[in-house]
Amino acid sequence: MSNVKETKECLEFVLRFAEATDRALQDGKFSFLDLPTFMPVMMLFNDALDGAKQIGTEMASMGEAEKAELHAVIETLNLKNPKHDEIAEESLKVMASVVKLIGMIREAKK
Repeated sequence: MSNVKETKECLEFVLRFAEATDRALQDGKFSFLDLPTFMPVMMLFNDALDGAKQIGTEMASMGEAEKAELHAVIETLNLKNPKHDEIAEESLKVMASVVKLIGMIREAKK
């Protein structure tokens, strides 16, 4: 089993969400016709959210093999000039912010 399983799930969700958003906005607007673009992405959200708190632990013990696994996730986007480390770092920051925001909202509802 991968030592960065949870990190990969979070990375994949954020990347797929960003990619779907980019695709939906190609025509300059977002409409209900774009919703099917997001359905497969949203199916990834639960797994990403469930393991998000383990990212720090996984990242702390990440070696070159695990880094290559994360780069492979980014490669699936077929970018012309990917900046793997920056894309991974920014994606994981986004997921950490989402997890934090969910926690803040839950706490505020109590």
